[in-house]
Amino acid sequence: MNQSANVTSIEAVHAFRAAMVKFEEDARDSIVSLELEIRRAVNWIEVDRRRYWPAQVKKASEEMAQARNALERCQLKYGSEEAPSCYEQKKNYERARRRLRYCEDQVRLVKQWIQTIRHELTLFDGQLAEMRLSVDSELPRAIAALTNLLNALERYAGGTSRVRSGALSDGGESSPDASSPNASPPDIDASKRIEP
Repeated sequence: MNQSANVTSIEAVHAFRAAMVKFEEDARDSIVSLELEIRRAVNWIEVDRRRYWPAQVKKASEEMAQARNALERCQLKYGSEEAPSCYEQKKNYERARRRLRYCEDQVRLVKQWIQTIRHELTLFDGQLAEMRLSVDSELPRAIAALTNLLNALERYAGGTSRVRSGALSDGGESSPDASSPNASPPDIDASKRIEP
C-alpha cells in the first residue's frame, strides 16, 4: 500500500498552521467573551431584576394606596347624591392597580426565568467545557503535528521552507525542485556520505 503524500507547497502547510494558531487564539478569546456575556445576562436576571421588581411592587402599592385615598376623598367630599364623576381619580386608581398587578407578575416571571436560566446555564457550561477541551488539548496537538510535519518536510526538501513545485525560473523553463520525482539528489559532502 502506497502511503506517500503529494505535498506540492510547504508554504501552504505553513499558512494552514498559521491559520490554525490564529483560530486557536480566536477560539480562546471567543470562549472568554462568551462566558462574560452569559454571566452578565445571568447576573442581570438573578440580581438586578430580582431586586428591581419587588421595589417596583412596593412603589406601585404606595401609588395605588394614594390613588384609592384620592378617589375616596373625592367621593366623600360631595356626598353620594351630588358626587361628581371623580373620573380622573378613578382613572388614576385603575392605572395604579394595573401597574401593581404588572409588577407582581414580573416578580413571578423573574423567579421562573431564574430557574430556567440556571437549567440552561448548566447545559451550556457542559457544552462550553467540551469546546474548551478541544481548544486546550486537540488544537495544540494538531498544531504540534503540523509543526512536526513541517520540520520533516523541510528536512526532506533540504532545509528550505520555500519549495515551489513546478516553479518557472527567470528563463521561463521549469526548474526541478525537491518535490519533483525527476529531481537529482542534492550534492552530499563526502565527509557526510555513508559508505556501505
